[in-house]
Amino acid sequence: MKENEVILKRQSTRIFFKNGDTDFFFNWLLGIGEVFGFSHGELYYLAQKLGKSPKPDDWKNVFLSHGNYLEQKVSNSDMSEQTKAQYYLAQTYSLRSAIQFINPFSDEYLSTVHQMERAFSDAIHSLGAPVEKLTITYQDSYLPGYYLHSGNNCPTLIMVGGGDTYREDLFYFAGYPGWMRSYNVLMVDLPGQGTNPGRGLTFDVNAAIPISLCIDWLEGRNPELNDLAIYGVSGGGYFTAQAAEEDPRIHAWIASTPIYDVAELFRKEFGSSLKTPSWLMNAILKLAGNLNESANLNLKKYAWQFGTSDFKSAIDEVFSRAKVVDYQKILCPCLFIMGEGEGAELQHQTRAIYEALKSKNPQTRLQVFEAESGADAHCQVNNLRLTHNVVFDWLDTLFEWNQKGVN
Repeated sequence: MKENEVILKRQSTRIFFKNGDTDFFFNWLLGIGEVFGFSHGELYYLAQKLGKSPKPDDWKNVFLSHGNYLEQKVSNSDMSEQTKAQYYLAQTYSLRSAIQFINPFSDEYLSTVHQMERAFSDAIHSLGAPVEKLTITYQDSYLPGYYLHSGNNCPTLIMVGGGDTYREDLFYFAGYPGWMRSYNVLMVDLPGQGTNPGRGLTFDVNAAIPISLCIDWLEGRNPELNDLAIYGVSGGGYFTAQAAEEDPRIHAWIASTPIYDVAELFRKEFGSSLKTPSWLMNAILKLAGNLNESANLNLKKYAWQFGTSDFKSAIDEVFSRAKVVDYQKILCPCLFIMGEGEGAELQHQTRAIYEALKSKNPQTRLQVFEAESGADAHCQVNNLRLTHNVVFDWLDTLFEWNQKGVN
């Protein structure tokens, strides 16, 4: 792959870096900085240190170093818990940034993830957020997660990430804004996500199964579980589509973007990664100094998540085993979110499923973010605050939460 090529189109406007995948992740960090933790000045300072075409090791080392700087600042100062929380949140996502460019097959990977988890634990303690760590039994192992409990009478949201997320990411996608709006939020790493592949829990055919176990867990905590919604971003738009098809306990489905045929998405959107013959792709991945080291590292990560030896084998798994969602079976009201910067197939599937379902429920809605909104990138990472308002305003109206208030 050439230096500027991307694995998957995720935005239409370049922010700083020449490589599209690197630039998208930087855009993502700017979005987090609008919610908490990082400042934009902080991030642009780090970007200037990296230059326009950083190598993965440079990116990793700069963000690891910044994480250490933040840890020292908070440990050497007499400051309020709220101020500490912002330092710890910035440290959490600085480490998370480094992890994006660490080979999951390396010894460094797991130790850095654990460091991120400790920083997040410190952050929620200082923030005073009622977040508890949890594990949900799955097969012979477990799914790790967090539960943010606002009250048994409050609506509940299950937040599901995609191929690039960790459960700590779900806190800014829905956990924090949900807490501010008095929602319970369950944030769990499904098979294939977070560190689960390291324990043999790789991406599987049907995400509805682990999601149903998550709902079982919620019912165990609150037998009168009402007003249950599920929200998926990126690949989570496919995982949650499977759950909404199969589990009637889901009262509302939100997806950015909804995916019903992931194999077709891969065929249409993965570009040159699929056009390259298997033998050549595998040879390229082994070459030191390849023009696009960032993309190749991400391809290795995808192989790890699928439990295969290489990226092409992972794609073959998708083509042979992935299920097409029968979205005609979905009866709950839906909010579909799409940015104008999304790839063509994601836009096609979003519009197709909306047209099929809008007549089934008058509250089903399609929200398209244009470039001027600043929320047109994949998962709306470039304007998370706006997306939070759209999502929770819709849920408030759907569940009549504005009228009920907090009991």
